[in-house]
Amino acid sequence: MPGWRIAEPLAARNVTALPRLAELCARLGVQPTYLCTHPVVTLPEPAGILRTLAARGGCELGTHLHPWTTPPYGAVPGREGDERRHAYYLSELPAERFRAKLEVLHAAVGALAGAEPRSFRAGRFGLGAPALRELVALGYTVDTSVTPLAEHTADGGPDFRAAPERPYRPSGDDVCAHGDLAIVEIPVSIGLTRRLPRALRRAYVHLPHALRLRGLLSRDHLGWVDFAWLYPVRFGLAEMQAVARNLVAERAPILNVFLHSSELFPGVSGRVDTAADVEGVFARLEGLLAFCRGELGAEPVTLSVAAHALEPDLEPARS
Repeated sequence: MPGWRIAEPLAARNVTALPRLAELCARLGVQPTYLCTHPVVTLPEPAGILRTLAARGGCELGTHLHPWTTPPYGAVPGREGDERRHAYYLSELPAERFRAKLEVLHAAVGALAGAEPRSFRAGRFGLGAPALRELVALGYTVDTSVTPLAEHTADGGPDFRAAPERPYRPSGDDVCAHGDLAIVEIPVSIGLTRRLPRALRRAYVHLPHALRLRGLLSRDHLGWVDFAWLYPVRFGLAEMQAVARNLVAERAPILNVFLHSSELFPGVSGRVDTAADVEGVFARLEGLLAFCRGELGAEPVTLSVAAHALEPDLEPARS
């Protein structure tokens, strides 16, 4: 979302909510992937929590690169002052600057987990093709930064509305295109609550916000169709269940549910303000995971395991 705020100080106290999340996942047989920023793997308290979770097993630690919290620091083209004051997109960095930050974070996560990380998500989903090439060079096998049918252009972020909606091997020149890079893109699961032909889905998400037609069609008005991510902080359980059911009906091979640990702790994220809000997030998350496991028969896996299983069946590069 635009207007992200940088928390001060960067105490990463929200990581104290992860043991509760881990217990929920264990009870439901879910294997989470924890995508880690630099502060959570280098500050003593959050690093200790993550080390314990990694040692317990049943999960994976990957990297989540917020460039403003990952050294080394320097100037950002087009921005003034200390880069640690700007919640900017990593796609704004030259490849060599991104590479330097990635190497630092990669080493820190690897030291904590006891194994080199293989899964990645760009902070604020701000992925560009140069970053993808750097991930491949460092041995990453899966990225999950693409949000199909969605865009982040209000403050200069990427537009993923043309990206494939199912896992794919991306191009080294265009994140939104099929290609032959040695990495699997597993997009966030996003869809509509009503099954529509692909052309109509694309038309729907390209409706100008000024028309407010999407809002008129939603459950708040005509109740015809809604747009939702498998993201229990922003969306209701019924919406997410409808989207997940439609994705499976369209033979999607994976359901990619996500949230931020900052959204499991009140007053940190800007979306979850109270203890009651936190309880609501946990309730929707449990309901969604139980639905995916029960009604839809989903088998939980971590991101890198999913990528390994999906890789043989990915579509070849298109000419």
